[in-house]
Amino acid sequence: MEFKKLHTLGNDFIVFGNPYINKIHDSDLIALLCDRHYGIGCDKVVFITSSSTADYFMHVFDPSGREIEFSGNALSCSAKYVADCGFYKKRSFSVETPCGVRSVKMDNSDITVEIGTPTVIEKSALNISGVSLPYYYVTVGSPHCVVFLTYGLDDREFNYFGSTIAKHPIFPNGVNVEFACLTSNNRIIMRVWDRGIGETSSSSAGSCACAAAAQTESLCGNIVQVYQQGGIITVETNNCGNMFTT
Repeated sequence: MEFKKLHTLGNDFIVFGNPYINKIHDSDLIALLCDRHYGIGCDKVVFITSSSTADYFMHVFDPSGREIEFSGNALSCSAKYVADCGFYKKRSFSVETPCGVRSVKMDNSDITVEIGTPTVIEKSALNISGVSLPYYYVTVGSPHCVVFLTYGLDDREFNYFGSTIAKHPIFPNGVNVEFACLTSNNRIIMRVWDRGIGETSSSSAGSCACAAAAQTESLCGNIVQVYQQGGIITVETNNCGNMFTT
């Protein structure tokens, strides 16, 4: 089986498949590939298949073998894989995902990904062990719980609150958790707990979820830099509310 191991700011993926096949591998194989001790090791697996409405279909699986709805970082890696393998002689792609078709454009070392239009579903608060945490529930294809803080969390607090919120019963399908701090109207510092893997170094969809939540309160503009463990993701919102990351 031929594959490539790629990453977006440290969030790593095993990518394989091609735009001319329909077969999807079973969940046991996916789990083995993700295992960093007995397999190749990665955060998630990306499998490329054919699409009737786009250049290719991108399937993304977490270590449990479950196919997830969407990953912006995986979109970047899928485009890099398709271009490097020579399946198409172009640098812009339309990509079908379980939540719709998205565009990806490669320009030298930069990859611009269409994330879509986030929806802020709810603004509320969770009580976790006596601590009230205001949050925004945002869908970006995948579900996100954005918690804005004015203080930092140490590793123990981050691990506890992240894992507890991710599997909280009010989110029946689980939720990705972003702890964020607004430092200016165009800068956010973010730390991510992925519902399927725990802490991850970056998230394009999570960056957009934070920007969308901040925009509902008029706390940020249309271009925002989101600082995270793996680096910086720039989020740009067009006049239609559609978000793109670079």
